[in-house]
Amino acid sequence: MTEVATRPPTARKAQAVTVEHQRRFARAVLGPLAWCATAVTVSAVLSLVPGATTGDTAVPGVPVPSDVVAAGVSVARVLLVGAITATLGLNLVPLLFSPREQVATAPVRLRAYRGAAGAALCWLVCATASVVLQTADLAGTAAVTTAQVRTYVGGFGSGQALVCEMVVAAVALGAAVRGSRSGTPLVARLLVLCAAAGLLLLVAAGHSGERSERWHDLATVSLELHVFAAALWTGGLGATLALLSSDRALLSRALPRYSPLAGGCLLVVAVTGVLNAVVALSARPGTVPLPELLTSGYGLLVVLKAGCLCLLAAIGGHIRLRLLPAVRRADRTSVALWGCWELGIMGVAFGLAAVLARSAV
Repeated sequence: MTEVATRPPTARKAQAVTVEHQRRFARAVLGPLAWCATAVTVSAVLSLVPGATTGDTAVPGVPVPSDVVAAGVSVARVLLVGAITATLGLNLVPLLFSPREQVATAPVRLRAYRGAAGAALCWLVCATASVVLQTADLAGTAAVTTAQVRTYVGGFGSGQALVCEMVVAAVALGAAVRGSRSGTPLVARLLVLCAAAGLLLLVAAGHSGERSERWHDLATVSLELHVFAAALWTGGLGATLALLSSDRALLSRALPRYSPLAGGCLLVVAVTGVLNAVVALSARPGTVPLPELLTSGYGLLVVLKAGCLCLLAAIGGHIRLRLLPAVRRADRTSVALWGCWELGIMGVAFGLAAVLARSAV
């Protein structure tokens, strides 16, 4: 007779809870990984397409960068944006809770600071790499000297902006390390401000496409709002999944508070995206936005990015209307899985944006 060993109900229940937490954690990790993989792949592949980043014709006397440098610039940019976005999102999550919930959320806050320290380190490395790669891009060679780097930083506003980016990243790294030791809520606010400053500097160092002088100021403000709203939306979603997906009680409080913010970011991204596209597509004298949208490489990238936004709106609507009521009741849902899909599509959009930043109409 074979004796069948049975476990007490409490042990079986504890094991089931552990397995469920592991599944949720795995899905939470897959979301940011999906964002990173798709963003890097899209930006690298499109950077190698002839005319995708520098226009359809070469300019006489201007060195043409190698394919490796062109891809490296776009990949470094998308990783830089991703690091700032992660820093912003990780420190947004603790701010979703009220001061009365600080004790219950202290472990989440410490995890957020540790994650922000890693993101800030990546931010610093990518900003440094961007200085070198941008120098190589302008010089038209993969091998750059210290003198060429100094010339780029001293003579170009984009180089100076990237150096300031490095300084802000170093401040964010120091603040995150201190926050991971002390756990004070003030660090989250400081890191959000650092991330906002980093995004503004990124815009200053960024878009090389032509801009209409008439609409220059409006286009600059619109672009800053576009980048910040996209980073706040993406970073908040990724950090919410990564930090809270294994805790239904905290997720039931944080996700309903994040959802209206995500909806507002979607609206800002859509409106500013249309405005930026119209300004860029009508930059050259005599051009009409609609024909340029349908015939130029820049217009194709804009259409693809708009398609991503429509998919994101559909997924966000499904989460808000179908899944959010169950999340509020702390029921079991597939919100982590849908969040992974949403982050993956966001990665495609960010990859397209990295290429658009270096594209000519």
